[in-house]
Amino acid sequence: MTKASLNQRDICFYINELAVSFNQFSADIGHARLSVSQSDADSVLLFHQSSYHFAVGFFALALEGRHIVMPPNAQQQTLMHMAPQCQAALGDINVDGLDTIDITKVITSNGSHPDPGISVKTLPSRADLFTALASKVTFFTSGSTGQPQPIVKQFAQLNCEVDVLINTFRPRLDATDILLSTVSHQHIYGLLFKLLLPLKSGLAIVNDTFEYPEHISQFLTKELSEELADGETQTALLISSPAHLKRLSMDNVLMANKAQLQGVFSSGGPLPFATAQLLLSQLSQAPIEVFGSTETGGIAWRQCQSSTASPWQVFPDISYAIMPETAQLILTSPYINDVNYVTEDRVKRIDDRHFEMLGRADRTVKHEEKRINLDHMERCLQQHALVNEVRIIVFEGAKKQILAAVVELSAAGQTLVTEQGKKTLNDSLKRHLLGEFERICLPKKWRYPVQMPFNSQGKLVIKELEKLFD
Repeated sequence: MTKASLNQRDICFYINELAVSFNQFSADIGHARLSVSQSDADSVLLFHQSSYHFAVGFFALALEGRHIVMPPNAQQQTLMHMAPQCQAALGDINVDGLDTIDITKVITSNGSHPDPGISVKTLPSRADLFTALASKVTFFTSGSTGQPQPIVKQFAQLNCEVDVLINTFRPRLDATDILLSTVSHQHIYGLLFKLLLPLKSGLAIVNDTFEYPEHISQFLTKELSEELADGETQTALLISSPAHLKRLSMDNVLMANKAQLQGVFSSGGPLPFATAQLLLSQLSQAPIEVFGSTETGGIAWRQCQSSTASPWQVFPDISYAIMPETAQLILTSPYINDVNYVTEDRVKRIDDRHFEMLGRADRTVKHEEKRINLDHMERCLQQHALVNEVRIIVFEGAKKQILAAVVELSAAGQTLVTEQGKKTLNDSLKRHLLGEFERICLPKKWRYPVQMPFNSQGKLVIKELEKLFD
């Protein structure tokens, strides 16, 4: 089906430049439901690289009342860790011991159906996708500090959060036609922002998950240059992460496309204020930063449109308090089952709806009888001209604890280490830290990878960092 034959708001997905209507998407879900209904599995492991195939499987399972278990990746170790809680698998994965629910026979890679003679019941509107309120979805934490932990959400909680996001960002959504993403739909941020939000608000989803800014620019230049019937050009939202946006800001190929960008969302970790300011100067808008986690869902948001960092504004229906002794954030939220949920995030109160972030409570360690906040040390190093990205990790040695630094260098840092060697670089960074930390507290080991090993969620996995010191 071509774009010209569809009203813009009828387009649900773009798959390899092919426009897929909601009616086609709904029909594919209907056929997939027939396959799901033939399985006795209560819990189903769902993974697919294609956002379209994933979405068809997701809604087929939800509408059939099945418990959806979402692995963050398709690595065999990950799948085997999660398999015991499931009876079947769906998607482009095969897991020993689990039955397979095959929906490949009812949908193809371009969204068309191989047997148009099969008739199924379709959904009248996008809103009907969100009626499976009794079903459940299990996510997994990123595993950045160990084995991923399961987090169970009610579909009703996800639906509630999508409604809040639509109401919060409605003017921007109403002015947008297409959504592009650099993050995976297999995580809660990607599921909410890449799939559920655009499906419910009427946007078209680009099936690809973009890895490189150049490919985003090529898509915007090629696909959105065509005028609509009313003479206006199409616009897009970009869903991304701090890791991608920091790299984008260094050589921003999207400046030529900034008129087509209605907005950029960032989540999955803290976005440095300097990066937000650089993107503001390049794109004439700062990213909309969303603060939250797998456990909590969305908590607050901000957009740093001035020369000073903006405070975080909590989403509607969320209230917060602060633990006096530790400054830890305490939440009451419709997305969390526990009332007064204590997070590991430290904040400073501004008023009932706004706060400032102070870093993570769980990243304060006692080292050489000194209390050190690793976030603070990372922020200090990040201010150095030789540093692009940094992470401090802790090794428990046989006799004592050791701090280690993993540093991705800026262009100036790469030049210095090439011309003067690693010792000169180490000494420069240590001198910088001595402005705020005692010498006994400085990292003892240093590694300088060309790029930080971010995962598909834009987060650093501790085990990957530790391998640099093997």
